[in-house]
Amino acid sequence: MNKPKTTIYRMGDEISYAMPAGMLYGTISRVIGAGDDAAVEIEFEGGRKEIKKVRDRALSLLRRASGQSEVEEARKDRPQLRDLDVERIRRSEQRRRS
Repeated sequence: MNKPKTTIYRMGDEISYAMPAGMLYGTISRVIGAGDDAAVEIEFEGGRKEIKKVRDRALSLLRRASGQSEVEEARKDRPQLRDLDVERIRRSEQRRRS
């Protein structure tokens, strides 16, 4: 049986937590333990703090404290195929010429 991949959380990471009534957003203020048995203390936007297990499927990483998203962090080892800023400027220059 395949084990689901657990995300490693760090202090300052922004997360979302799925509740039956909607989404809660917060920041990780403390990491307790390590591995699959770890837990995180989350300070939600309203000021409430709760401790959740890292393997809780309702917990989702939005942005690292460094500013990278989860997708950007997963792709950091891959070479970037194109520079989006350069392409945006190239398109604007082409529009200006025609």
